[in-house]
Amino acid sequence: MSPERPANHHVAFGFGVHQCLGQQLARLELQIAYPALLRRFPRMQLATDIARLRLRDEMPVYGVDTLPVTW
Repeated sequence: MSPERPANHHVAFGFGVHQCLGQQLARLELQIAYPALLRRFPRMQLATDIARLRLRDEMPVYGVDTLPVTW
């Protein structure tokens, strides 16, 4: 943050030459982790009705609050 401008409270990976280097690492990790997880637990499935999942929307990162699974 520069003292000449107010803080910007958004969370983003940016774009172009200002793209976050961590974005590519995060994508690569997911491309490796998800297939490995499904190979390790091929019968993994949601352990509750999808309508019962609580969404986390009070934070900058949107998603489910918990994701119960069984295998």
